[in-house]
Amino acid sequence: MVSTTSPVLEETFQNVRKAAEASLRMQQEMLGHWASIWPGLPKPQSAWVDQLQKFRKEMAAAIAETARKHREVLDRQYQAALESLDAALNVADASNAEEFRRRSEQFCRKAIDCVRETSETQIREFQEMLAKWTEVLAKAGP
Repeated sequence: MVSTTSPVLEETFQNVRKAAEASLRMQQEMLGHWASIWPGLPKPQSAWVDQLQKFRKEMAAAIAETARKHREVLDRQYQAALESLDAALNVADASNAEEFRRRSEQFCRKAIDCVRETSETQIREFQEMLAKWTEVLAKAGP
């Protein structure tokens, strides 16, 4: 699998994301506290707000997981495409008819296997995504 970012950058982005989330949580808590002590403002319905925030977090996590898996699938498909291109170019290097036939057959089998594997992976990922989103929505339901 070919990675487009280095582990150092990935870790840096993760740390920045965690810091931003912590800052946002602190700001929300401060605003909630200030709003609760301010005279004349209604107190928020914390159960409803908490449930909404929990749903938002779970949905965001599900979407992030789906995007990560989709990127991994695309990386594998891209690698398979590069390997197929290399195999196709090797077919032309055959020195006789028998070797050309053998290389062509190998290339066709590999191309068919690649299409099958890609289709199966896409269907499996779609089913997993649908199950995860259904689970999140069921938890948030009434």
